[in-house]
Amino acid sequence: MLVAAFVVEMLIMLGAPVALWLFLRRKYRASWGLIAVGAVTFVLSQVVHVPLNWGLGLIGGGRGVALWPLPAMAAVAGLTAGVCEEGARYLVLRFWRKEARSWAQGLAFGAGHGGIESILVGLSVLSGFVSMLVLQKLGPENLGLSGELLEQTRQQMEAYWATPWYLPLLGGLERVFAITMHLAWTLLVLQAVVRRNLLWLALAVLAHALVDGLAVGLMQSGVSLPVIEGVVFLLALGALALILALRPRGEAMAEAPG
Repeated sequence: MLVAAFVVEMLIMLGAPVALWLFLRRKYRASWGLIAVGAVTFVLSQVVHVPLNWGLGLIGGGRGVALWPLPAMAAVAGLTAGVCEEGARYLVLRFWRKEARSWAQGLAFGAGHGGIESILVGLSVLSGFVSMLVLQKLGPENLGLSGELLEQTRQQMEAYWATPWYLPLLGGLERVFAITMHLAWTLLVLQAVVRRNLLWLALAVLAHALVDGLAVGLMQSGVSLPVIEGVVFLLALGALALILALRPRGEAMAEAPG
């Protein structure tokens, strides 16, 4: 059952973005170029985001912001994600893809951004899954491991294969929720560009920070994963409502510029 759950999780993480891209391509004739630029934007945002989080102590552990009280730490973690990703979206749409201004084009850009994140996470899950299958089949003691490293590997294997079967499924659904929110945040950033009003960008940053900060805070507080995913689901529903609310009447289905 657990193996099947992991397979479904990976299929969702890897397949959902591709399915969304094909849907947008077919229904709105969204260009692959704009989707690809959205994906590149996510990667570029992480070039700043990851070192920033390391410098603040949010990753790497035991220092800096990681030692702050939980509410403050969660707020900073959310803000770094919001500023880096929404800032990158704004810069690319404002100064590079100046021709991408429609609702459908915003969806294509956001689908590339959120989609590549899902694929990268899916590949990470796939790598861990394959590694655990190999360890289970060969046995860690047959890989030249010994002492403390051998014991740590055994504990990791036990914890991995003791995972409740529904948790991988929730992980897959979380990527769908995240992509939905990426679409909404991209449309908010697009409003900032089109209307030349940075308040829309601030709203996108705060929305992103709220979701990420809330997730970090709940996880660090020991709240169960199903409850956390339930909260994320409700936030994704709000994002979907925002996507529909921002869609103008008679939105043209013209092909997004390549």
